Amino acid sequence: MSESQQIESGAWPIVEPDLASALDAHARPLAALADGSIAAIVLRGTYPAASCQRLIDRLVDEGLLYDPREEMPAALREQVIPEGYYREGRSGLPESDWQRRATSDRPRIDIGTSLGYRGSDKEAFLAHSQQTHELFARVFADGDNPVRLLYDRLGAMAVDRRVVTAHEPDGRRYGPAIIRAHYGGYTYKPHFDSVRLREKRDDYAVHAFAHQFAGVLVLQNSRLGDVTAQCRLHRCFWNDEVDTHLKADTFHAYAAGQGIENVEVCLEPGDLYFFNTRLIHEVPGVPGELPRVVLATFIGYDEDREDVFVWS
Repeated sequence: MSESQQIESGAWPIVEPDLASALDAHARPLAALADGSIAAIVLRGTYPAASCQRLIDRLVDEGLLYDPREEMPAALREQVIPEGYYREGRSGLPESDWQRRATSDRPRIDIGTSLGYRGSDKEAFLAHSQQTHELFARVFADGDNPVRLLYDRLGAMAVDRRVVTAHEPDGRRYGPAIIRAHYGGYTYKPHFDSVRLREKRDDYAVHAFAHQFAGVLVLQNSRLGDVTAQCRLHRCFWNDEVDTHLKADTFHAYAAGQGIENVEVCLEPGDLYFFNTRLIHEVPGVPGELPRVVLATFIGYDEDREDVFVWS
């Protein structure tokens, strides 16, 4: 197996449970994420569980999400994101096309602006991002702001770097974060995320970063009996060989044959975690009564840059 396929052998730790532990274990925790020497950084109980529930109740009351015990409103049905779909470069399909691919039994609702889905039209993406900033300013007007909390924790781990919302050279900002609700067992099959390597968005400032991470705050879990929907990370960076198995839906067999280790990051509402999105990762769906709801960001990091960019 080539060095680029699988990370150096040895125990593959999850660094937890708090910020002090991450900084004690690594002088530069984000550098450890970049080289894959750790699977993830998990900060337990970062956002109070009661605050998670209040936020979800507020989003349902405002019609931004819906109670799964009731019929999905028509306005939200038009916003459903299909499983496994993303746009690439400037040639993405029109929004009406990917809406037709969506399924009503496993819908995903986004609150915010996704570069992966809206980035093929840069002007429209940036205009929608501005609307997201205005929406979040209203939703979090009471000061109980999990987006700011995520940025603060990331800033502490960035050590001597500045954490800012991603922006273009002319100052126009991307979305600061996104809230995603996954209903009915919505599943993420094994995949990786990369503005450079997957979406190929070379007309965006974030394309310049060497490393891309995710920062995810769990607001609500989907539960079926004793099973909850959790992220599984594989100790394997994406490359061309791996890509053939992702596209053929044979990655699990490939990983078993190559002896690729994986870890499940078990999280409760209020837990915040960070990982390298070039690692192959997945979230098996759990069709519980409640949707899995997260506040999610992508993060651009480079050893040679003073700024760490955050977007959605």
